[in-house]
Amino acid sequence: MPEKNLPETAVSDVELRGVTVRFGRHTAVDDLSFTLHRGECTILLGLNGAGKSTTMRVLTGLLAPDAGTVRLFGADPLSQSIVARRSFGYLPEEGILDGQLTLREHLELVGALHRMSQHARRERSAMLVERLSLSGVLDRPVGGYSRGFRQRASLAVVLLHDPAFVILDEPVTGLDPEQQTAFHELIREMARDRVMLLSTHLLSEARQLADRVLVLASGRCTYDGPMADDERLRTALIGEGA
Repeated sequence: MPEKNLPETAVSDVELRGVTVRFGRHTAVDDLSFTLHRGECTILLGLNGAGKSTTMRVLTGLLAPDAGTVRLFGADPLSQSIVARRSFGYLPEEGILDGQLTLREHLELVGALHRMSQHARRERSAMLVERLSLSGVLDRPVGGYSRGFRQRASLAVVLLHDPAFVILDEPVTGLDPEQQTAFHELIREMARDRVMLLSTHLLSEARQLADRVLVLASGRCTYDGPMADDERLRTALIGEGA
């Protein structure tokens, strides 16, 4: 596999320092700090409304924090958005695909947006389509895909430019157990040489995937470490952790 898409000035992996996000009087993320590293799968664990999706939007530059800083391999996703966006692939919970386009059209479009040569994007597309078993639906509009095919197709689009940082927001929601298992295997494989951040509200999913767990409760980090016993994590999930 080719070298990951990193900025030439990369000096670190992914850093988030003292980030606070407010929506009116509501504080969605409260003085949050962490660093993510290549080679580990970090699970952002929290109940609905804990601040997981907001944190991911800040990391991608889609949302400016009210306080704090973010660096993706040394680049600020707000002031250096073009450089930063080359380094990550982001799959939000609501999805990224246009139901009227085929997967082939999505891949061609995204490859062009990332300024990949025609040869590079077709070679990379062919590899991902084969790896994700998508050849049978490549030329069908994605609006007719099942949930499992849609998630795999979304992942192909996210991975097309070979990002070093992959961000997946609740990616297995709605998948059946067999599809979840296959998706988890792929996530573990990808985490070997990437920064991998995956959000979930399910302890069972975190237990299967996590090298490291970051628990959010009311926008604050209440646990940061290896997978712990369920009682400790449940306490952290309701905001009583240390």
